Amino acid sequence: MDPTTAAGYALMYMAAMAAIVLLLLPILVMLLLLLLVAGALQAVAYLLKLATVSLVRGLVGLFSGSDHGRRPRGHGGGVVTH
Repeated sequence: MDPTTAAGYALMYMAAMAAIVLLLLPILVMLLLLLLVAGALQAVAYLLKLATVSLVRGLVGLFSGSDHGRRPRGHGGGVVTH
């Protein structure tokens, strides 16, 4: 095989690769955009979850009494005489 023919084959091979990349470029761009949208949705879901948990904890703290479920302090955990 003569060097000119080999160079021509190499040039055609590289042109075919470039054409395939150009044909697949819109698909790659769409996949990247979908990844960005999915990341944004995940961030919004996380912030919504964080706000919900904070709201529920605040409401529980607001409606729970100050002495409910707690042991009296200052007695050392022992028996209190009456």
